Amino acid sequence: MKLSIGSLLLLKVLKVTKFSLPKASDKGTRSSIRIPRSMLEKIDIAMAQSSYNKKQRSRWIEDITAKFLQRSDAANLIAEEFIVPGSTEAIPVTLSSGLDERINQVLEQVIQEEGIRKDRSSLLRTAITQHLLALAGRQLSPRETRSQWLVEIDADDNQGRADEV
Repeated sequence: MKLSIGSLLLLKVLKVTKFSLPKASDKGTRSSIRIPRSMLEKIDIAMAQSSYNKKQRSRWIEDITAKFLQRSDAANLIAEEFIVPGSTEAIPVTLSSGLDERINQVLEQVIQEEGIRKDRSSLLRTAITQHLLALAGRQLSPRETRSQWLVEIDADDNQGRADEV
């Protein structure tokens, strides 16, 4: 059986083309965050308590950050975060594109509401700190933070005026 040149080229292309399983298109965003040295051991303990190993640090940070960003007072807590220079270590982290977009939105919210520019490390440190405080039973509720308190005071004032009428 004789094949034409076109048929031979087609067969060659088919042999070269390999089929593989679909790959996730979301490779995430790689970054590093500055964490106080004293916090690193507490992070490892909290991860172990939550059944994460050291290779899953990025996943743990992503999970607690996503939970933190659901708080109504997240922007206020981020604005209040500070760190002492020179007391930190950089740790690598990979976050999903979806969480990365949410982080950017909340950082913009911090600028709009608080007039302060914060970075990704600041947001992630705040999420980690709030998670560690929650594990120790010392986390502030949204009602205890200033911005939520102001909203409630304003609501109480408006309710009082409505009662007077």
